[in-house]
Parts: sequence; C-alpha cells; structure tokens
Amino acid sequence: MSVLLSTRAQQIGDSPTLKINATARALKAAGKPVIHLGGGEPTYPAPQSAVDAIIQKANSRRIKYIPSSGTPELKQAILNYTATHYGHTFEPAHVLVSAGAKQALFNFLLAAVNPGDEVVFPAPFWVSYPEMVKLAGGTPVIVKPTQGLRVNADEIIKAVTPHTKAILINSPCNPAGHIFDEAFIQKIVQFAQEKQIFLVMDDIYHQLVYDGAKTPNPCAHAKDFSNLVLINGVSKLYGLTGLRIGWTVCGNKELIAAMGRMQAQSTSCNSDISEAAATAALNGPQNCVDDLRAVLEDNRNTLLAELAKIPHIHVEKPQGTFYSFVDFSYYNPDSNALAAYLLDKALVAVVPGKAFGAEGYLRVSFCADKQAIVEGVQRIAAALKDLKPQ
Repeated sequence: MSVLLSTRAQQIGDSPTLKINATARALKAAGKPVIHLGGGEPTYPAPQSAVDAIIQKANSRRIKYIPSSGTPELKQAILNYTATHYGHTFEPAHVLVSAGAKQALFNFLLAAVNPGDEVVFPAPFWVSYPEMVKLAGGTPVIVKPTQGLRVNADEIIKAVTPHTKAILINSPCNPAGHIFDEAFIQKIVQFAQEKQIFLVMDDIYHQLVYDGAKTPNPCAHAKDFSNLVLINGVSKLYGLTGLRIGWTVCGNKELIAAMGRMQAQSTSCNSDISEAAATAALNGPQNCVDDLRAVLEDNRNTLLAELAKIPHIHVEKPQGTFYSFVDFSYYNPDSNALAAYLLDKALVAVVPGKAFGAEGYLRVSFCADKQAIVEGVQRIAAALKDLKPQ
C-alpha cells in the first residue's frame, strides 16, 4: 500500500535554506572541504549571560513545563526590550513567546487568516513566507519591484484588495539586506490602520544594521496598536539560533490569546532552559550585540571587496542582515542550476535566488569567518571562469 499524503503535504515544498544546510553538512561529514556561504546563523559565540543561565538552570535539576505563552520573567524582558527599541509600553497580555520567530509568524497566520484571505509581501522575500501563508489556508500576494530589488509603498498599497488580511514587511530584508526607509514605513503603517488590516513587522534583523544606519520604528507612526504585529527573537541578534526563542508583541489581546491557543495545541510550551537563557541575554550586558554587529559589518565589507573582483555580476550593498543578494544572471539565469554547479564544482554552498522570488540571483551569506568568505568567493570566481555565459 502506498502512503496517502494530504493535499496540503503535497503542495508544500522543502525549505531551500534548510535543504542547503543539510547538503553542506552531509558533504562535510563525508570529508569534503565545503565552504558554507548559504547559512543564516552567526558563528559568533553565545553571550556569557545566556551560557551562565543555561548552566544555572541545568544545575538546579528543575527542568519542567513552563507557561505556554512564556515565563513572566521572559515576558518582562521582552516588554523592556520593546519599550527601549520601539518607545511604546505594552502589557504582559500583549506578548506571546514562541519557538523562534518562525513559529511566532505561523501562529499569527493560523490565528488571523481564513481560507481565501490574502497576505501581501514584497519580493525578494524570506523563502518560508509563501509556504506558511498557504499552510494557513491563505493566498500569498507577492509584490515584485518594477526595478531593482526594492518595492515602494505605492506598489504594496496597489496590491491590497478587499480580501487582504495582512501586509508583511521584513526590514532589513532577508535576502537583499535593504532597509525600508522612514517614509515607506510611515505610509504603510498609516495605510494598514486606515484599512483596518494587520501589518506584521518581521523585525528579526532590526538591530543588525551597518554604517550607522537605523531601522525606522513602526510604533512611531501608529495611533492604534491593535493591528500592528511586531515579531522578533534572540536567534540573529545574539547568535542564539539554537535556543529557538522568538516572540510576538501586539496591542490586540484577542489576537495574542488566539495565537497562544494555536501554540498550546501544537507545541504546548517552549524549552524551560531556552527561555531562561533568552531572559538572561535580554537582561544582560548588550555590548555583545555591538560586537556582533561590528564583526558582521567587517565581514560584509570583506565579502563585497571579494565580489568586486568577479566581472559581470551586480550586488547592492547590504544595509543590514548578514546576507548579500548577488545578480549572477550573466553566468546562468537559472539560479538553482548555478547553485548546484557551484556546490559541485567549487564546493561552496549558496542559496538560489528563485526561492526568494528573484531568479538569476544567489544569496551569499557573510556569517562565516573572514577566511572562509575570502576563499569561498575565490572558489566561486574560479568556477565561473570555466562556465560559458548563458
């Protein structure tokens, strides 16, 4: 008897980034000298405050269930963080702690989206957005820029219909690294409130910005906080990807409660140890964030300098995140084929741009150490010399 899968299971694809990670790990395990420039986690060590909290929790030998929506201590740390960086005071009932920002977004979609509802977001986009919207029964509406990699506010607004339930914005943007400016954020915040649709801000990279830049604060332009949904976490900011702790903050208590019910019926609660460590990271010394930002900015500059030596490619200088999104279409407009070629020929892992809604591009990460970045790009350049332009 063949296994009969659901229609939903047959419609949802693999995560391209996780697939690349698995392939790179398998090649390394086989002894291949793979350089991974496709990853989304800093190599920077965990903050000492988080490590100490993990040890203390483990030594207590009390590792138990915790409240499904998050411990009071972590919620308060998140409220303090939000007040500091967004300038607005929320209440504990406005916070839901989840197993990463990814689950936080999925909880929102499950709680807010009905079959046929539309979720509007710009391309290029994080690879999971379309699949998550579809899993929730919604329809992803992808807005492609008329030129370059950055949409404007009017292009987003034009895509909104009576079926639109939410607009989803990621700034700085994974994969391109650009920041949506103050005028864009102000216009989208005010439009969403006027139309009474949700505006979801995926702010997971909002402090990882360079050259003295700052990410505009959506709360500065909001009059009603019931439709503004802030999603964040400790994974990127502190290099604590392994904790799997993210959160949602929204002034809409009914939404947060509904999201909490979705979470309670799926994962029950988060890891006791992880929440203790995340609390310590948020409450502890924040110089680790500055240090990580400085390392990543230096890595970015190194990557851009090496990429500049490759002819016929184009890259916009990333303003944030830890990715560059490079136009390699001169060599092969099929990004899947080009990524597979580079992994096979150069043993360098990158992520195809098609997965982000921009064919011909490759996402090249600068999370790795500088030596790996330099050697990786040099390998790519050597491999491209053997490739006939398409």
